[in-house]
Amino acid sequence: MPSEFDFDESGADEHDGSSSTASLPSQPAANQDVMDVSRSESFGPGFSGGDRPLPPRYMLTSALDSTIRLWDTATGRCLHTYFGHLEGVWALAADTLRIVSGAEDRMVKVWDPKKGYERTFTGHAGPVTCIGLSDSKICTGSEDCEVRMYSF
Repeated sequence: MPSEFDFDESGADEHDGSSSTASLPSQPAANQDVMDVSRSESFGPGFSGGDRPLPPRYMLTSALDSTIRLWDTATGRCLHTYFGHLEGVWALAADTLRIVSGAEDRMVKVWDPKKGYERTFTGHAGPVTCIGLSDSKICTGSEDCEVRMYSF
């Protein structure tokens, strides 16, 4: 996820099948330096010297179990699981406003990172294997040998 993205962790998945899922208490702004130090320490000694930039705070993954997961990279916890595809998710793109996924089910889905599912685009005759995302358009590629452009 882009560095500008911020997820409200008070709504983190607590009912997720993963035992490592939990919500974090919100931290006051005064403790931001302490949070940055502990975050850099959580990635190991290669990041604590200040010479190397920290990895992004959040990471998205998709899987053949038809889910998309938002992870906190410092703690390794799943913050949110997005359900909606009928078959495995092969393609994923994101910005600060949306997550776009393509799957074996031949559908492209647009998600609001904080609220969940927004919209589905159909039309491919084969699994969606790649996605490009811009401010106003989505470009998808599929095993049907077609490239499709969609507007938001």
